[in-house]
Amino acid sequence: MRWTKAGVISLLLVSLLLVNFVAASPYPSPETSVWDTILSIGSLGFLCERSWFGVGSCNYEQNLVAFMRILIGILIFALLYTGTRAVPGLKENRNIAITVSIILAIISVIFIPSSILIGIGAAYSTLFAVVILAVPIVAGFILYRSMSDENIWFKVAILVLLWLALTGLKNVVVGLLG
Repeated sequence: MRWTKAGVISLLLVSLLLVNFVAASPYPSPETSVWDTILSIGSLGFLCERSWFGVGSCNYEQNLVAFMRILIGILIFALLYTGTRAVPGLKENRNIAITVSIILAIISVIFIPSSILIGIGAAYSTLFAVVILAVPIVAGFILYRSMSDENIWFKVAILVLLWLALTGLKNVVVGLLG
């Protein structure tokens, strides 16, 4: 049987998904639903490495840094491999391009300090949160400005929704800082 690239990639993705479900729920029981398993994966609880026999507190920071090293290593490899297509000598020989990209990605990831990885993650998550919060507010403001004065009730409704969103956002931020 001949496997296509799409078939192999699909099989790998399904296998990865199944491995994540097993990692999230080491002791499955009839009471745990699929939704609970998905939520436990999202909480990154599988990164908790406890001491011997499962006693002791979790060290999420070290495990999260290790997880970020893997992800950034994959990203650096992808960028370097894409960049090797522009180099005339490596463009023709794919195996050498892959080897060079892997070696440079590993060297790059090994020597990145943990504090910089944590800073990259914090900056990225802050930027992403600002974008996610700003898009609906800016879209509501643009919708408000584009409406004619004949639709006064829709304009008032949009202003009330924007006011509620901004007030709720302010309360959340004050709660986090206070």
